[in-house]
Amino acid sequence: MKTLTIAVLAGAIAAVTSPAFAKTDCDAGFKNHLSKMTIYVDKMSGYELADVVRKSLDAYNSCKSGDSFSPHGVWDQIIADMESKARNR
Repeated sequence: MKTLTIAVLAGAIAAVTSPAFAKTDCDAGFKNHLSKMTIYVDKMSGYELADVVRKSLDAYNSCKSGDSFSPHGVWDQIIADMESKARNR
């Protein structure tokens, strides 16, 4: 009975903590993000483009450093901002 309880408890802990330890594929995510950005590049000033590239690279660097940070929210917001600015021009 004790062994069964320990096994169930260990399984529950593993199931809960596994997503937290799942490694984000930073490289593929960054390449995907950059490919989405390309359609807005011609609609931006050099300053605006440099700013979004810096933000994108900062998110990538945080991801690669092993932080428990997922850059996808940052990248999605950057694309949304670029799309909004492109519509307003």
